[in-house]
Amino acid sequence: MKNGLMPILLMSALAVCLSACPKQIPQPEIDAAESAMASIEDTKDCAPEAYQAAKTMMDRARALLKEERYEEAKTALLAAKRLAEKARKECDKKREEEKERQRKAAEEKKAEPVARELDVEPAESGPESMVTVYFGFNDSNLTDEARGALANNAEFLNINEAVRVQVEGHCDERGSTEYNLALGERRAMSVKNYLVKLGIDPDRVEIISYGEERPALMGTTEKAWAKNRRAEFRKLQ
Repeated sequence: MKNGLMPILLMSALAVCLSACPKQIPQPEIDAAESAMASIEDTKDCAPEAYQAAKTMMDRARALLKEERYEEAKTALLAAKRLAEKARKECDKKREEEKERQRKAAEEKKAEPVARELDVEPAESGPESMVTVYFGFNDSNLTDEARGALANNAEFLNINEAVRVQVEGHCDERGSTEYNLALGERRAMSVKNYLVKLGIDPDRVEIISYGEERPALMGTTEKAWAKNRRAEFRKLQ
């Protein structure tokens, strides 16, 4: 009887020991978390909150490992790894946004000299002595040159009180059709509003947008784009 009980007692004791003894975390899981933390050292400035949260969680995981509280440590390691990934994504997104901002700024700066070199010409289809107005890249605000041109146009309209005009807003080829139609309309409206400010009856000025559909100069160069960002005038019957 005693001989039959011994194996059972041994097996029970072993089961108790196995259930009570903590299970260690596989080293690759620890290495993965440590590697994730090492890879975000450069995110301190661009994603400070996520970086600090990941660092705090990793410190807690290390402390739990020393205390052999493996289940809690495993949870902390996973959390630290996820927070590290979040910090990396936040930082990468901010850097991409900054690159795009710098690219656009450089593009606009490059286009400015070209726009200044363009001669302000009478609109081909516009009333005599009314000049075309040009705009900056992705912009509907009037430049100083545009305001000067519109002052001349307002003077012409004041002299020729019977003349009614249509302001046509145009864009370069960049951007979607819908976006360019809206941008062309904003440009035409900016011109009309300024003429009204100069004393022109708003009923004498209509607006329309052609977006990118009627380029003044074909091509994909800065000169062509600058020439196409414009508002022209057409005499109404």
